This record gives sequence, structure tokens and C-alpha cells, in this order.
Amino acid sequence: MPAPIPVAILGFSAFDRRALASYFQLAERAWPRYERVLGADDATLVIADADEPGVVSLLYKLGRIGDALFIGSQPPAGATAWMMRPIDQVQVLHQLDELLAQHHNPDSAPLPLSLSMPSLLARGTLRTIGSTDLADLADLPARRAEDSGPMPLQPGSTSARRDEARRRQRQALQQPQVAPRALLVDDSEIALHFLRRQLEGYGLEIDLARHSDRALDLLTHHVYGFVFLDIDLGEHSRVDGLTLCHQIRHQLRHPGGRPPLVVMVSATHDPVDQVRGTLAGAEAFLGKPLDLAALERLLQRQGFFRHLPPGAAPQQPLPRGSA
Repeated sequence: MPAPIPVAILGFSAFDRRALASYFQLAERAWPRYERVLGADDATLVIADADEPGVVSLLYKLGRIGDALFIGSQPPAGATAWMMRPIDQVQVLHQLDELLAQHHNPDSAPLPLSLSMPSLLARGTLRTIGSTDLADLADLPARRAEDSGPMPLQPGSTSARRDEARRRQRQALQQPQVAPRALLVDDSEIALHFLRRQLEGYGLEIDLARHSDRALDLLTHHVYGFVFLDIDLGEHSRVDGLTLCHQIRHQLRHPGGRPPLVVMVSATHDPVDQVRGTLAGAEAFLGKPLDLAALERLLQRQGFFRHLPPGAAPQQPLPRGSA
């Protein structure tokens, strides 16, 4: 049996490095098989943290950009393989297989990824793109059935496929979308579950966090369109909601490449809190008990509309004192 292919894992948290290395051990396949090595000099392929500038600079100096699968918010210039977080085992192994095929057949090397690709695929992952894959971009979910239809392609015409892929890319860039996932951060379990029920009615996927550390952990691993954040996060949080808002908007690296919309929530209705929230980077402010009409207007501006069963009535606001 052929020896495993050595792969270096550069950057990432200790947790992510262990997870990536475990993918090689858990994969039930005869060939190709992969094993982790510590240094890029000993590796045939590299898995690199695209959000770590030092890692990217090192690979440029080594001339190894084309041998690397980048995982992060966007690919560096010249990269040929890239995917976004959350990290998926099947996608990682598939991308490594593609890179290995290119390594053994340099004449089939793919075109570099466009720097604007992250905006196009902000809600998914990207395969390694080769000359035969560019046409597939026209079939991504960004296309709508009522579109005017694809440009006529001549069989085997690489130029026509490229033009069509670029046209679809421009269309997608003109229609940015907020990810349909929200993180709710509040030390009150009652408040969390009330807001969760409201947001699920708009088709949003919901995650909950009772303190700031849990919120930061979730934000570094998932793409969110919204964060609903209470100002007072209780004694179990290291920071309050205003500080966490500032970290989310100005310091944290986000898997989706851009920060989510932060909505501050407070029971005080204090105008000073609203000003402080705006300075911290909040996009909106909601008081407790929740103004459901204001919540609806906020979500509708982002393209999310409530879906009520026939005959159902909107839920009443949360009573005062439940926060």
C-alpha cells in the first residue's frame, strides 16, 4: 500500500488543528491517505489558516501557495483551493484530493481564485476551481429560475464558460444577503427562549449563549447574520454587552468575512445606553419587553418576513420583570 501523503497544518486554534488531524485518522479509504507532519518543508500539501497573515506570508516566501488549502474568510492572491468555516471533513478531504491530483499533474493546475469569490460564496464552500469547473459556477444557488437564462455555450468553449461564470458572479455581488442565522446572548434563559420563538418565525436558525465566552466561541466557528445582545450579561460573563459588541464589530475575525448585524437589547430604555451601543458598533436597539413591531421592521429591512400558520395570532410581548 502506498505511503500516506504528508500534510502540514499551519495556523488555527489548537482545537481546530486536532480536529483537522483527526480527519485523516477517521477517513476510511485505501488511497489517498493523509498524515499530519509538523513542518511545511516536510509536507506535500498544506492546510492553512487564511485569516492568519503570518501563515500566508510564510507560504508566499516558500512558494507553496499553490500547494495549500486555505480555510477562512477569503483566499489570498494566487490561491487555488479555499473553503470557509465551519470546517467540514468531507470538504477538506475532497479539496486535498484535488490538490494532490494537481501536484501529480502540474499541467492541469487550476486558475487562481478571484479575490471577490468570498462575496459570491458567503453562504457556502468552494471547490478547487479548474478549467472544467468554471461552468459549474453558473449553477450555484445564487441563480434564480426567472433569470434570463445562460449565455449560449459552444461545446468545449472555455472562454464562453468563463464569461458566463463571471456574469453570474457579478449578479451575486450586486445582491448581498444577510446569513439566515442569529446568535442570542443574554443571561436570562426566559428572555433567550422568548426571542428565539419570535425569530424562528422568520425562518432564522438560532444559537443561544448565556455568557460572553460562549458567544465568542460560537462567533469564531459559525457565520451569523445577526447577534441580539443584552447589555447586562450577568456575573458569569467576563465583559458586558457593550464591550462584547465592540469586540464583535471591530476586533473579532468572522468566518463569513464580515461582522454580523449587532442588535443591542436592554430593559432600561435609557437613551444613554442607545448612544453607547451605537458607538460600540450596534446597528439597532430594542428594549425589554420587546417591541415586536420594531423587531419585525428590523428583520424586514434585511429581507426576512414572518411566516404564521393560518389563523395564528402574533405572540404577546414578554411581561416586564422576566428579563
